[in-house]
Amino acid sequence: MQLPFKFIRNLHLATSPFIGAFVYSGALRSNETFLGLIQWGVFPLVAAAGLALWLRPRLARHDVTQHTPR
Repeated sequence: MQLPFKFIRNLHLATSPFIGAFVYSGALRSNETFLGLIQWGVFPLVAAAGLALWLRPRLARHDVTQHTPR
């Protein structure tokens, strides 16, 4: 299954402000619930989406669906 580029980009852009809020807000950084949400949810999602966007040309070049075994 291939996710569309716009969906991954929008997901990356929508979740990135949570990391900015975590970095610049002392009150949110001391909140245990927000800390867990950032560490186990938002940061891995932003990192994976950013990595997918960065490696998109390489991933598109090695698409599994293009190479059918004979």
